[in-house]
Amino acid sequence: FGLAAVLVGCASPTLPLPPPSRPDVEGPDSQGMVTLRGNVQPGANVYGANLRTGEGVIQLGTGNDGAYTLVLAAQVDDELAVWYSVGTNQSATTVFRVPKP
Repeated sequence: FGLAAVLVGCASPTLPLPPPSRPDVEGPDSQGMVTLRGNVQPGANVYGANLRTGEGVIQLGTGNDGAYTLVLAAQVDDELAVWYSVGTNQSATTVFRVPKP
């Protein structure tokens, strides 16, 4: 009976990862860089992209606390996107605008 329960559990679909919360945004600084800080699931890879420029950054492997810091070029009012992955599962994307400092 116990083995049957384990086999059924393996056949169930994987739940999607929730989107990340909107990160804390600092900048843009004098070099035109914006710093994004937030938390996702521990061990996740975190991705950030500037939707205006098409440029992006990746942080491979967050620590045990899931904290990440991404730095990318952006201007006030640019739309940025943040998402993460754990294994082969990817979260939905969180999109937001760079506020005035």
